[in-house]
Amino acid sequence: MAVSTTVVRRSNDEVEFDVVATADADTVTGLVNHGLGLERPTATMLLLLSQAVADVSLWAMTTLNGTQFECTKLATVGSGDAGVQLRVILKRAR
Repeated sequence: MAVSTTVVRRSNDEVEFDVVATADADTVTGLVNHGLGLERPTATMLLLLSQAVADVSLWAMTTLNGTQFECTKLATVGSGDAGVQLRVILKRAR
């Protein structure tokens, strides 16, 4: 089991990822290259997308730098295998 990230939209100044944890015990995205160059994003949004509240755990951005981000799920029960759970939106200054 694992946490997967998929790019759903990308432009020069913004990138969006969907995050899926396939089991309750999957809690970290791992370091993901955001592709916005060597610039730390200036705006970050984490949007919960799961329809069933019981399937959702809170997530936190635990790493954000000029090339990568990492998100960590704050609970290890009741949130796995729920389809797309989180959308990460990163923007840099224009």
